Amino acid sequence: MTPQKRLNYLLIMPRLVKNVGDGYSFPLGIAYVSSSVKKAGFNVTALNLNHREGEIVDIIREEIKKNKIDVVATGGLSFQYNTIKNIVDTVKEIDEKIVVIVGGGIITSDPVPAMEALKQVDFGVIGEGEITCCELFSALESENESEKVKNEGSGSDSDSDSDSDLSKVNGLIYTDKDQKYKGSGDSKYKITNARKENENIDSLPWPDYDGFELDKYFAASPSISGLNRKNTVFMIASRSCPYACTFCFHTIGRKYRQRSLDDFFAELDYMVSKYKIDFICLADELFARKKDRVSAFCKKMQELNIKWWAQFRVDDITTELISILKSGGCEIMSFGLESADNRVLKSMRKGTTVELIEKTLKLVYDAGMSMEGAFIFGDIAETRETAENTFNWWQNHLQYKINLNLITIYPGSYLYKYACEKEIIKDKVQYLIDGCPQVNVSQLSDEEFAKLLKNIMEAPMSLTKVLSAIEVENIDYKTGRVQLAGVCTACRERNSWSDVKLFSANFIACKRCGQKYNAVLPTEFRENLEKNVLELLKEHGKIATWGVNYHTVDLYKNSQILKHNNIFPIDISETKRKMDLYGKEINSPEIINKEGIEVVIVSIPEYYRQIDQQIKSNFKNVKKVIDICGLVNSNFR
Repeated sequence: MTPQKRLNYLLIMPRLVKNVGDGYSFPLGIAYVSSSVKKAGFNVTALNLNHREGEIVDIIREEIKKNKIDVVATGGLSFQYNTIKNIVDTVKEIDEKIVVIVGGGIITSDPVPAMEALKQVDFGVIGEGEITCCELFSALESENESEKVKNEGSGSDSDSDSDSDLSKVNGLIYTDKDQKYKGSGDSKYKITNARKENENIDSLPWPDYDGFELDKYFAASPSISGLNRKNTVFMIASRSCPYACTFCFHTIGRKYRQRSLDDFFAELDYMVSKYKIDFICLADELFARKKDRVSAFCKKMQELNIKWWAQFRVDDITTELISILKSGGCEIMSFGLESADNRVLKSMRKGTTVELIEKTLKLVYDAGMSMEGAFIFGDIAETRETAENTFNWWQNHLQYKINLNLITIYPGSYLYKYACEKEIIKDKVQYLIDGCPQVNVSQLSDEEFAKLLKNIMEAPMSLTKVLSAIEVENIDYKTGRVQLAGVCTACRERNSWSDVKLFSANFIACKRCGQKYNAVLPTEFRENLEKNVLELLKEHGKIATWGVNYHTVDLYKNSQILKHNNIFPIDISETKRKMDLYGKEINSPEIINKEGIEVVIVSIPEYYRQIDQQIKSNFKNVKKVIDICGLVNSNFR
């Protein structure tokens, strides 16, 4: 018998950073898939684009050529569409015969529109990918062998056999070229039976950190939730969440499952022995709720002397639990607060109340624990009154440093289905291509919503406390990270903070009393930015700034240069475009072509990669895409 030819697989982690060396949130999904398919014996190579210098097309071409790749798999979330599509298109441009697989939230949340938007994907993985990819790879191996036998003239039914193998793999979507499968309606796609959630997470091999160059990852801070810590690793102790909030979509299933602590700490012990780990980000949607489990977890973490971050619900917190968490090394407690109006919380199916929020935050604050949380405006039940209630509550509790945001309608969520039914989202495919822009599903008129939006954009910079005697001790212009020093206005302690990301939504906290501050832009940086913008205007005539958040609003509010007639602020959110930006109209991206704009400044650095890919795909006349962080450099030119 002729031996079966093995296929060669390449798993690609998308580039999430602007520059190699920047921090990012390590996506565990593809690392879990990598370890599973490697354990199953497939010929797999992993590629982390966040740690490779150069053009993506050149990096991928080299990997494909070097390892004779037959199949490429990648994935991510819905808002990362442009980054993912760039990988898909690049692979097909190199060799259209290479099979391309995409997984993650972008496929799972709404499979058909995702396949339509990505266009050249051969297989989409719906739900958890570990077992699905092992079975899909096995089916592809069988198909490859059948094709080989057919070419040798040894059989004639190999096509139907291979189709049958693929259709037996649960959790797939792929093109039904003959449209011969039943159950898919008029769709040209075949969707196989749903993949059930893996009940036993312990059965999965630990994520393939080595394959994605974790040693290089440690050199930078992930810069999330106020964390500016290097040597941070992402881990999970559970999957999914037992709640069904209307704004949320669980990419790995609805059923809440927990790892055994024995398995979690076996992995952690291995990581500690291999790497110098200072901090753990628990990537769970919801950390352990039962006191006994939390106590056992904290006892072990105390022994290891490792600090950590996790997400909690306000209805789980007691004084005793806070004491356990504090002694167990929990450094930051993250809460999804969402609203300070009970009518909105009920509409969101949150299962909490304003009274619980008040009680819990006071307990945590009084205990001296660092915490973070956010209010998200724009639920279906949001009215002018409910929005004012939340905003007023926020103003009366500035000490908690709660972030203010708009609801984003993520594919797969209840709000997404509602917006599609009401034709607020008219085209699912275009919505994905546009980057999931914020839309108004509330009871507020667009004008009322725009006024609210301006208030919540201005408030964090105008109403919260600022540091006293702020100094810049060091700056890395390439990554936009600074070392700041300042005197706390609450306790007068002088602090120094390293690796603070400019223009980021993150806070910095006093190391003595916990008072939190926005990292405001120092005066010298504002002056450099305005000087460089003026030079760009002289050279190119017109400039666009892409992205509106409270840092952008603060810049426009305090700058005459940014109010120049030839500077055009842009945002993909139709709601934000109704907001008055101090006399400036906020435009849709189409203004780039209309005005012949050649230079775009990305004013929200954490979205630089997604915006850059969107510009490259849709606006060929743009010559320069600039991270706003670089403009604070006096030697920018």
